[in-house]
Amino acid sequence: MAGAVGTAGCGLRDDANGSGGDGPSRQFRIGDDGFEVAVDGGGFEPLSVRGVNLGMAKPGRFPGEAAITRAEYDRWLELMGELKVNVVRVYTVHPPAFYRALAAYNRSHAEPIYVLHGNWIGEETLREAGDATSLSAAFDRSIRQVVDAVHGATTVKPEPGYASGTYDADVSDAVLGYVAGIEWPPAVVAETDRVNAPGGYDGEFLAAPAGSPFEAWLAARLDAVVAYEADEYDAQRPAAFTNWVTTDPLEHPYEPFPNEDAVSVDPDAVVATDAYDAGTFAAYHVYPYYPPLLNETPEYVDYEDHRGELNSYAGYLNDLVGATDHPLLVAEFGVPASRGIAQRDVHGRDQGHLTETEQGEILAAMYADIREAGTAGGVVFSWHDEWFKRTWNLAPFSDPNRRPFWSNVQTPEQRFGLLAFDPADAVPLDGSPEAWADATAATPERDPIRLGDGADPARELTAVRATSDAAYLNVRLEFAELDGEPDWDATNYLISLGTTDSDARALPYGVGGAAPADFVVRLGGPDDSRMTVYPRYDAFAFEYGAEAGLDLDRYRDPDPGDFTPLRLVINRGYTVPVTDEYVPFESVETGRLRYGNGNPESPEYDSLADVHVAPSSDAIELRIPWGLLNVADPSRRRRLADLWTDGLDTYETIESIDVAAASYVPADAEGTARSLDAPTNLTHAVPGVADGALSSLAFEPPTWDRPAYSERLKESADAVADVFDRYARRGE
Repeated sequence: MAGAVGTAGCGLRDDANGSGGDGPSRQFRIGDDGFEVAVDGGGFEPLSVRGVNLGMAKPGRFPGEAAITRAEYDRWLELMGELKVNVVRVYTVHPPAFYRALAAYNRSHAEPIYVLHGNWIGEETLREAGDATSLSAAFDRSIRQVVDAVHGATTVKPEPGYASGTYDADVSDAVLGYVAGIEWPPAVVAETDRVNAPGGYDGEFLAAPAGSPFEAWLAARLDAVVAYEADEYDAQRPAAFTNWVTTDPLEHPYEPFPNEDAVSVDPDAVVATDAYDAGTFAAYHVYPYYPPLLNETPEYVDYEDHRGELNSYAGYLNDLVGATDHPLLVAEFGVPASRGIAQRDVHGRDQGHLTETEQGEILAAMYADIREAGTAGGVVFSWHDEWFKRTWNLAPFSDPNRRPFWSNVQTPEQRFGLLAFDPADAVPLDGSPEAWADATAATPERDPIRLGDGADPARELTAVRATSDAAYLNVRLEFAELDGEPDWDATNYLISLGTTDSDARALPYGVGGAAPADFVVRLGGPDDSRMTVYPRYDAFAFEYGAEAGLDLDRYRDPDPGDFTPLRLVINRGYTVPVTDEYVPFESVETGRLRYGNGNPESPEYDSLADVHVAPSSDAIELRIPWGLLNVADPSRRRRLADLWTDGLDTYETIESIDVAAASYVPADAEGTARSLDAPTNLTHAVPGVADGALSSLAFEPPTWDRPAYSERLKESADAVADVFDRYARRGE
């Protein structure tokens, strides 16, 4: 029944279609293999989805503020078209500007952009309700509002957390279908099934004859919206519900977390009746790194894809498509180009710590996997970066009320987009001295110690500069002469950073000096540079140290000169069923620093670059993510307080950041300083050193109410455009 070919009831109103009344009339249905579209009463043609998901947030705004403007929608739709996108998916009703912009775009372009439209129901709302059937009335109201909005026939009164206004642009001839709801929490599915009697659902347009109570509830919700659109607008189009790996109908014996395979929601349980010619489909969110079953199931891990390569993602898709009768749309897929990482994929498609180039390569490969598996297409998550997002392993360390106001490059959830929002006036990290003209600067108070070994000019600091933006603290070291890449065997550099107004602490690496340092950066070359933290201020140790097996006494009461690596947890440990193999707690050293060019306009651009060496300007530049500095909200200059006394929920104001820089001669590969016949083992320091204590530059970062930023398509967008174009040219 999902592949029914009749067209009765698919007509649209003649007086106000999405092209302003003078464009083509379109009909939509689900065929045997996916979506089909008929134009002006002609025959149906297949349409494979090349899509992007579009959220409602932007920098400085939560999604519920519905603050995206008409100019932004116009600009983004134009860019989407250039990337060969043919479908944009939205999760809820956007402001009227979106529908007006879409109508205008489709009027002026021969190839339209279609819409897959959803209705939003919050996860917390579902969890609080427990039994989803108690939310039926509210759910139906929300999806009826979607129908009225796309037909340009409603006015929505202002309500906090939702878009509002007069919806007067009829874009219904561009609405490919509806995808209702969210990723269903297993506890809600289980509770709904527990408290409601089985018996299925028999509706006018959709039915679930043998469905579970939750599946029957979904069938009833879809039936209600199809009936509403048929009655009010004499129109039909495909409808489905959101699903994900956690509630798929497959058995996953290798899944280590019972909750990730506890219940099933089967799209095949919901079928179209003879009255519903538009048909239904399956819509899944599928990512390569979650849940763990994708890394642990042998038949997925060892699956050979269409390229002849091992590919667990393709293995799962092959299994899912083979077990699903309805055409299957991958309604979300993606990987983030973030500095931080949250989860690993056994074949390298990780949740984070990917360059924009790597992100694009993986997205292109995943879309090819999706298409070669015989699906109806895929929708990239997401169109743009979303600064308000949090990630499980970093969420405790930032102020949840201020996340949209700054760019946390450590957080993978914020970096899924094809469109980046770069902080305004950010230094390009390419050695350009003009970018530092307004930076706070200090020059040396004393001459350096000269050793006469040919490396003295590279050890002589002439200035240290500090500036900041919505993503980074930026530091630039300037030298008498670098003469090419520094000889890292002869010279290392140390930068001390203090945010807590502490007294001077003994510095690491045996340099014999002290500074008010909460963090220390050692620059020892591309393979030997890292940032470390004073143990008592190590947020990782405080939150995850017991699980990681750390000696917590060392962190509560550190020894002098003790600084510890900065780490991120990516796995808290689990036991794999079937094999009883224990996968231990795992973390990565996120304080390791990467050398490269950070300017997006450079052909050598590396989006993960932390350090840039610029011999032509005798400088080394460093950008440090605010998240590495325990800054919970840079827009207000607020940091985590004393963790072991105040916990993670207390923030204190940063009055200024103490910055000091020094050079020294390393005696070994670990960066231990060579002893000098001097008060310290430092060869030079800026601003200076006296009686063994480094003086510091006091840098006061600016604050802001709304972050200033610029838009930029990431390098990944080119790869997505290429793969979309390749499949479009194949007529698929």
